[in-house]
Amino acid sequence: MDYPFLNACGGVLLIFVIVRCLAFASELWRCRSLMKKLSRMGKPMPAHNALLGHLLEAKTASEELPPGAHSIYILDRISRKMNRAPAYYFDSYPVSTPMLIVTDPYIANQVTNHAAVSTEKPATIKEWFAPISGKGGINLFTQNGQEWKRDHNLFLPFFNNNNLDSAMPIIIEQMLVFRDILRMKAQAGNLFRMEPLTLSLMNDIIGRVVFNADLGNQTSIPHPLSDTMLRQLGLKFRANNVMDNIGQLNPFRVFNMWNNSRILNQHIRAQISKRVDAFRSAKARDEQSAFNSVLDQALESYYSQPGRKQSDPLDSEFLDILCAQLRLFFFAGYDSTSSTMVSCCYLIWRHPEVLAKLRAEHDEVFGRNVAGCPDMISENPPILNSLPYTLAVIKETLRLFPPANGIRTGCKELVLKGRDGTEYPTEGCAVQMNHFSVHRNPEFWPRPLEFIPERFLAGPDDELYPARGAWRVFEYGVRSCTGQAFVMKEVKAFLSIVCREFDFQECYDEVYSGEQIDLTNVDYEKAYLIEHGAAHPRGKFPCRVSLSGYVPGDAR
Repeated sequence: MDYPFLNACGGVLLIFVIVRCLAFASELWRCRSLMKKLSRMGKPMPAHNALLGHLLEAKTASEELPPGAHSIYILDRISRKMNRAPAYYFDSYPVSTPMLIVTDPYIANQVTNHAAVSTEKPATIKEWFAPISGKGGINLFTQNGQEWKRDHNLFLPFFNNNNLDSAMPIIIEQMLVFRDILRMKAQAGNLFRMEPLTLSLMNDIIGRVVFNADLGNQTSIPHPLSDTMLRQLGLKFRANNVMDNIGQLNPFRVFNMWNNSRILNQHIRAQISKRVDAFRSAKARDEQSAFNSVLDQALESYYSQPGRKQSDPLDSEFLDILCAQLRLFFFAGYDSTSSTMVSCCYLIWRHPEVLAKLRAEHDEVFGRNVAGCPDMISENPPILNSLPYTLAVIKETLRLFPPANGIRTGCKELVLKGRDGTEYPTEGCAVQMNHFSVHRNPEFWPRPLEFIPERFLAGPDDELYPARGAWRVFEYGVRSCTGQAFVMKEVKAFLSIVCREFDFQECYDEVYSGEQIDLTNVDYEKAYLIEHGAAHPRGKFPCRVSLSGYVPGDAR
């Protein structure tokens, strides 16, 4: 019996599979040949296998780490086995494109100062971002050239310092909800996980700041927009990196991700429609809000373009890219900031001398009335600029627990040069600045494993003074993190509210009492970083919280 339609579909499917296999084989050949050529040139890299590249080396390094350790430990482990090579080549295709891993700020600075490379992100990272932002992974993080400049300029006014300061009352409002939850936890006295609370806090802050929407995650059933976005992130980060790549072959998972992404865009478009109506209404009444959300600012920029009328509908192309960018802002603003808050609480309360100095600074700036601190920040946001030690604590936390790495696209014109004269061609590679390795390298950081916020207050003649470009959390150059000032304001406000009122006791030994694991290769860190979007301290930071009983001005 003849089935022409099924035969045609089978033929198309067969052609598709053959094309994909040929493309895979071609790229595999390119990657392995490139590494073989570089190896013959004597360029630094671990032992390379003609078929598997450096996957065997990565497997060996991962087996020397505790369960779930972030992939940055694998790259750092390889670097240490190579006597902390300032840079080395790493071929893990098909997990990722071939990379030059940079662990020396002297070399990293050349990347971010290069006229072309400093602005270019590898095309391959779009696939990683596709489930997060939709639209094939096109967003401000992955865009290049004029496309990136156009969208960057669209959102840039949001990050004006005056607009960020006007957002602080909104942020403080959500942090007071968080404070009340901590008070209840303190009264109960039970062990709990801190990270879900900070994620809910940041979810609500991002809801107001990005969408101008009350998401209500801390106090009620999550808003459908929030619930759908979190489900999307859950589908994306359900497995570690290697399994995540294999998981893309599961048709049910692919469908679930596509369908949830479609629903998420529907929720975002509904919120966009609400804000368009609010924008037109405000313009008709000649009203000007003190604060513009990311979405509101994008609409302001869009309708300010020559030839556009406020009554014009949003064109479909702009609507598509706006949805993608808003999804990126949700993820970027919620995930890594929450991780930083948790890391701060873990480190500060393990170092009583740091906590004492923090509290003393907060006494000096905010006065003896601890309860009055949030109102002071809301009424006078620039007061956060008067907290140099608090800023140093945050920077030192991010040094030890960086949430991500920096990445750029190599090219024929960019040949990096080490301090010893070694040259590193970058054509055909992505260039990754490995923040974890740079930040813990004893060549650039005296006593690198110690928590010493004073590094960032030291003068140039002090041995603790950071080397140029050695602290790279937000990267440098044109593509540095646009939201870095906002993140610092959020975390400074967070610490100002919690540091004097509460005490945290980490409970890793209690939670993992029966676990027999070797922490040697994660620098003996109980809260070693795990993979879940941004890098997060493992175990979601199990702890207990209590009211500190701290008396401002007390010498304790």
